[in-house]
Amino acid sequence: MKKRMLSLLSLLLAGMLTLTACGSGGQTTGGQTDEDTGDAQAETTDVGEGMVDTSQFKKDGPYTIGFSNISVVNTFRVQMVRELEYAAEQAGVTLYTTDAGGDTSKQVSDIQDLMARGIDALLVAPGSTTATNAVTRKAIDQGIPVIVFNSEVEDESAFTGYVGTDAIEFGYVMGKWLLNELDGKGNIIVLDGTAGAGVGEMRHQGLQKALDELPDGGKNINILATYYADWAYDKGKQATEQALAAYPDIDGVWSQGGAMTQGAIEAFQAAGRPLVPMTGEDSNGFLKLWKEAQSEGFKSIAASDAAWQGEVALEAALKALAGEPIEKYNYIPVPTITDADIDQYVRPEYSDAYWCNTKMPKEVADQYYLE
Repeated sequence: MKKRMLSLLSLLLAGMLTLTACGSGGQTTGGQTDEDTGDAQAETTDVGEGMVDTSQFKKDGPYTIGFSNISVVNTFRVQMVRELEYAAEQAGVTLYTTDAGGDTSKQVSDIQDLMARGIDALLVAPGSTTATNAVTRKAIDQGIPVIVFNSEVEDESAFTGYVGTDAIEFGYVMGKWLLNELDGKGNIIVLDGTAGAGVGEMRHQGLQKALDELPDGGKNINILATYYADWAYDKGKQATEQALAAYPDIDGVWSQGGAMTQGAIEAFQAAGRPLVPMTGEDSNGFLKLWKEAQSEGFKSIAASDAAWQGEVALEAALKALAGEPIEKYNYIPVPTITDADIDQYVRPEYSDAYWCNTKMPKEVADQYYLE
């Protein structure tokens, strides 16, 4: 995988961006890329820096698109699939969806099955940076454009384009906030996502970057324990309960988000422990609990992963099938929610499972989330 340097400009952009009102969705920005690595796919024709020539994939519709999903282990991924399915319906394409249940070997066989069904393009939300690369290269060799989204893979020859947030920046923004709240010292626990998932590993790299930038290189931050909790509410709560039982002094929680932070707050409250600064993500359950806990002096920040990134991946696939150049890397900005503007985003009428950064029309969201 290419090593990417986070520019000051991208960080400032992330800090300045705010989410549009919940239910109205966000917008995609141009991809941020490094130099090409030299694979044939990325340099076939001079289509502009960071762009991929897709003329070899051009074909007439109607189209059938395959979507290989590593899992629907949490509410974010459920909504991500719903938004993709809605976008496919609106675009008039047939979408075949598979769920590997977290098993990377099954994801490989799922992709093989989708290819056997005669799909025109393939979307992949991978569970590993390496496991699907060989089979997706075969798809490309067979004239099937491959759009990876939500989590990156290491081999650039294994995908035509990537769509997703800059996961390193995501972790960095949250890490900078938490370390600032703690004045660069204290005991923290870490709630990571799924072991081996590229997006989780890169978010953690963002935390490490924030630690490295401290004057003392992070020596006064003691990471008591790291837990893999699959971005899920119940596992985040269980992990925090274990930490509270093991460590009498916890000054902060760096959580990768998902619904884990909601579980962490509830674990602190159930244990009768004072709430400490925690990072989170824009799940409605967390936002509602955060709003309630402000009366206890609770502070947080919510970075945002776009639930609509599958729609952008679908758009890239359709462009490739039309023979139009696409971005090799299309990074969606990382807007944040703060204590000062949480009221703009929390949706008390919706269930905890709703995610704020959405393009889902209100009437569709109401069907799924209105309580």
